[in-house]
Amino acid sequence: MIINQRVSGLLIVVSLAVSLVVTLLPMPAAIAAARPAFYTMTVLFWTANQPRCFGPVAAWFAGLAIDVLYGTPFSEHGLAMAVAAYVVVKARGLLWSFPLIQQGLLMLPVFALYEFVLFWIDGASGLDVNQWWRWLPVLSSAALWPIWAFVLERIAELEVG
Repeated sequence: MIINQRVSGLLIVVSLAVSLVVTLLPMPAAIAAARPAFYTMTVLFWTANQPRCFGPVAAWFAGLAIDVLYGTPFSEHGLAMAVAAYVVVKARGLLWSFPLIQQGLLMLPVFALYEFVLFWIDGASGLDVNQWWRWLPVLSSAALWPIWAFVLERIAELEVG
């Protein structure tokens, strides 16, 4: 774990940029609905690991980047990221007390909260909210969390190293 070590802001920005590219890569329609939220996982990873330099406010700004790219209303991703990041900051002691495999289960409600905020804003703004498949990224992100967090930890350890 890299909790007690400070990483450079450049590493955080580069990892966010890479995860944004991975998020925007085209996928076959059959599996696109279940695409893990790589960008959200990266934001929440850095929020959990570096809460002093990357907290809920930084997560809100990171969410604004998705809003700009997707053209979504009301800064919905910004709000959803900030809410999820706040929960992660409050629960990070519990989160990092478990092995990476079990952290995926602990992150499942956080990803569900993130998606619920998006669902709520879409409903309030009159967008279609009846798609059941919008919840698939919650499951795939929680399942992929241990691998993604492991990779980001190793990269950060190389940089701090």
